[in-house]
Amino acid sequence: MANLAAVTALVGREDVIFADRLNHASLNDAALLSRARFIRYPHLDLATLEKQLEKTDARRKLVITDAVFSMDGDTAPVAGLLALCRRFDAWLLLDDAHGFGVLGERGSGSLYSLQQEERAAPHLIYMATLGKAAGVSGAFVAAQAPVIETLIQHGRTYGYTTAAAPLLAHALLTSLQLIEQHSWRREQLARLIGRLRNNLQPLPWQLLPSETPIQPLLTGESQEAVRLDLALREQGIWVPAIRPPTVPEGRARLRISLSAAHTETDIDRLS
Repeated sequence: MANLAAVTALVGREDVIFADRLNHASLNDAALLSRARFIRYPHLDLATLEKQLEKTDARRKLVITDAVFSMDGDTAPVAGLLALCRRFDAWLLLDDAHGFGVLGERGSGSLYSLQQEERAAPHLIYMATLGKAAGVSGAFVAAQAPVIETLIQHGRTYGYTTAAAPLLAHALLTSLQLIEQHSWRREQLARLIGRLRNNLQPLPWQLLPSETPIQPLLTGESQEAVRLDLALREQGIWVPAIRPPTVPEGRARLRISLSAAHTETDIDRLS
């Protein structure tokens, strides 16, 4: 809903949206609903995106991308995207649902590698969910004050829904304190990711490159992914099979999702 509000409030019929081909469905749906021209670029391909931006003379340009891709676990080249948007006077909407609270110092998310002035860039719009690392529900959008005022006035999924409960806001404040102050959770998560990747290397299936808690094990065929899913469930282990249309044909996988609540024993039992 936050992506829908942001995209549809900021662009329309006279504008153009550029989107990574592996973006989350909410970004794609938002682009379609905005009625802007919708152009996709190959996954993480800044060279193609640059050429696409050079060719457009649209009134307003918006680049939308996941920061951490939900099915592959890899990350967007945020600094490169932001540089292109500055060069071509385009907006960058970054969906950091899987990075916020997990990546970077104090869990600051996928912007951690940027300089402070880059994080405050007027071209940048930052969205993150509160239903993953923060452990509650909902989402937020951070941007320059004029952008936020525009979303408040024109974001339909913000204006035409029930307000969040005060209890949720209070719980979230505690979550933010834990995220900022308890770095041991991120350190534990990093250890588990390294252990899992090391343990899974000998397996016959391809482990996609990912340094995030999303660790996809590529099986190729859907039947194989389902077979492994069911076999693991019989052992009391939940690792869901992901199949087309969620992922492309021939790219079925097991989507392993780690959290700081897992233990090394859990990792060894899985692998």
